[in-house]
Amino acid sequence: MLRTISGIAFVALMVVSIMMSSYVFGAVFFLVTVLALHEFYVLSDKQEGVCVDKWMSIVGGALLFVIAFCVTFLHKSTALYSVYFLCVFSAFAFELFRQRKNPLLNLGVSVLGHFYIAVPFSLFCIVEGASENSKMLLLAFFVIIWASDTGAYLVGRFLGRHKMFERISPKKTWEGFAGGLLFAILSGMIFHYSECVPTLHVGFWIALSVCVFVFGVFGDLVESMFKRSLNVKDSGNLIPGHGGILDRFDSALLAAPVLFVFFSIVM
Repeated sequence: MLRTISGIAFVALMVVSIMMSSYVFGAVFFLVTVLALHEFYVLSDKQEGVCVDKWMSIVGGALLFVIAFCVTFLHKSTALYSVYFLCVFSAFAFELFRQRKNPLLNLGVSVLGHFYIAVPFSLFCIVEGASENSKMLLLAFFVIIWASDTGAYLVGRFLGRHKMFERISPKKTWEGFAGGLLFAILSGMIFHYSECVPTLHVGFWIALSVCVFVFGVFGDLVESMFKRSLNVKDSGNLIPGHGGILDRFDSALLAAPVLFVFFSIVM
């Protein structure tokens, strides 16, 4: 029951933040970005030999999202992104004075957190702020992911026989993959026939649904790979019954560039 309630609350929060004002979206997704970065760097500390400056790395990643918000919603100059790059280069210089082992590994993990988390959330920000139609496209993106997760779980649970990637995720099956793909396409068709974005034809929605689903599966597997290598079950315990923020956004992170490519083509 607690898992169901927290899941519904999470989905409701995401939908409301996407559909309401830009400031509500910015506040919610900024918080999610910070929490996801924090989870990632806490997890990285469990890796032997890694000692990342968590707070400096979190500030850098959060700064990228803030800049994306300012450029997109407040119409500031794209030159503002230079502040983020200055922050990253400063982190390289700062590592000189930390006197920690494995500086190359520390910097690599720090920058990886930005590419893995801050960049996708910044892309969501750019899509959200383009127009009302692109706002619906972002909502469709998340609905496709949620629907495909549900389809994969239901079909995999009752019909799953053939393991898909047992080394990384023992419960995933090819039958579940097929179920997730079917649910993804069906959810895309719902957005098409509801004409929420009238200019987009059926072929676009099918292609978007398939690509988002496939890259979403890769995102899920990548996070599972990280957790398995660190011998942890969940990225955190913030969401009762669901684990951490990364556990809820793992599929979306690697699928975000796919959304941005489709958005760039049609918007």
